[in-house]
Amino acid sequence: MTNREIARETGLTSGERNPNLRLNADTHALHRQAAELLDRLPVVPVDPSPWRAVPGEDEVARGPSLLLFRVADEWLALPVSTIEEVAPMRAWHSVPGHRQRALLGLVNLRGALVPCLSLEELLGVLPAPQARATPSSPLRTGASRLLALRHGHHLSVFPVTEVHGTVTPAKTAMGAVPATTLGATDGFAVAVLRWREHVVGVLDPLRVGAAFDRSLA
Repeated sequence: MTNREIARETGLTSGERNPNLRLNADTHALHRQAAELLDRLPVVPVDPSPWRAVPGEDEVARGPSLLLFRVADEWLALPVSTIEEVAPMRAWHSVPGHRQRALLGLVNLRGALVPCLSLEELLGVLPAPQARATPSSPLRTGASRLLALRHGHHLSVFPVTEVHGTVTPAKTAMGAVPATTLGATDGFAVAVLRWREHVVGVLDPLRVGAAFDRSLA
């Protein structure tokens, strides 16, 4: 078979090119262009946890959530992350022979005996005579609660007169502690917060917990 016959058999005549060869050349050119484009793109690492929310400007501008509560006439706050539980007020059992004034006794909390301490005694707040707590009559008011504070591996509870709830103030709303603020001289207060018409002392949970531990020694 001659070359002309071969060309006629394959459908190609003189001056024509094989379309398959042209298609292969075009595909190769596209692959080369794509490779050059990818080489110019910056490498962006993939987030292994795409469900993590990127904090917005509002979250960055705000501090941690605080639990606001009242002890006698003083409004105070602790980080919500350190409060294990807000429990109804209940009677506590005195500890015979214990001389630490801050230790009120033991409270049954979810089946376990937990030390109950006086934040009033720790901060030097004197309650009104009619509101003074005793083992048989621990702050008999409808608004009073027990707050369970987690400090290290320990859990302690302390009675409060009233619990307002949680707030997440802006960082700019937190001010420096004046020397006259409750707990400032002992280092318990680390900031003050203007809330409604009150000045709230924001307590350091580490210092409060350490003082509770000393009261148990």
